[in-house]
Amino acid sequence: MIGLERFELGHARGGLDLFPRDPIDEPEAFLQAMREEGVEYEVLDAAALVERWPAWHVSDEVLAIHQRDAGIVAASRANAVHRRLALARGADLLPDTRVERISPDGDGFALETATRTYRCGSLVVAADAWMNEMLAPFGMHLPLRILQEQVTYFDAADPASFDPATFPVWIWHSAPHMYGLPSFGQPGPKVAIHGGGREVTPETRTFEPDPGYAAVVEGFIREHLPGAIGPPLEVRTCLYTLTPDQDFVLDLVPGTSNASFGLGTAHGFKFASVFGRTLVELALDGASEWRIPRFAADRPSLTQPA
Repeated sequence: MIGLERFELGHARGGLDLFPRDPIDEPEAFLQAMREEGVEYEVLDAAALVERWPAWHVSDEVLAIHQRDAGIVAASRANAVHRRLALARGADLLPDTRVERISPDGDGFALETATRTYRCGSLVVAADAWMNEMLAPFGMHLPLRILQEQVTYFDAADPASFDPATFPVWIWHSAPHMYGLPSFGQPGPKVAIHGGGREVTPETRTFEPDPGYAAVVEGFIREHLPGAIGPPLEVRTCLYTLTPDQDFVLDLVPGTSNASFGLGTAHGFKFASVFGRTLVELALDGASEWRIPRFAADRPSLTQPA
């Protein structure tokens, strides 16, 4: 995180995984992963959690795992850096240019837009909610679910409790999964549901907040983070594109050795740099050290989702 801090792209202020009674995820799986990777952590009971962060109101059964080195990466600033680095290395960026169709073209590929056709020898497809549309000419269709999610920034009644210098990022491992950030990018905390939105398509999604979704979020914070209650400062909608196992896809387009594609399944941004390197290696070399079975396009959860 040292380089991120220097350029103000990231802030390591700690992270909490919170497990109520009968959680949807088992804490031992998280603890085992951290032990295997040498990640420092603390296990806190409810009393220790509330003593350290009094904003939390939880029952005695709640268990928390605190990771000191977890934190926030500012997505807009980090993506701006990615774009500047690409331009410095000779890339041409074409914002707001819709690719209507991708198709094989000799040993390479043709990308059709409304104004012209581009041709290339190698190709990376990172089309998220439009992935099946782009892969259709290759005879491929993934069992994807697209959800319209929303995040809310609150004008907190107790803003000091959510200072990013002291309050961690967090996720609540219950049904539904809830998650939130301290006051970062807005003067109030952010709270949302992970995977709680209605199913849509890119054509049917709207940018209007869902009152039912908002009621679930407000109910949670009234119970567990009452100091966050206040009028919404901003509500943003976004799309989640999910595989059945909610794991990544990083692989070659079937039938090709010079076209790769990737899906981050709604939690890929933090891995963007390694995703980019992996997908470029696959497209140029046909192989990458990060092409592993768990992220393969032909894994059972994608080919036999039932």
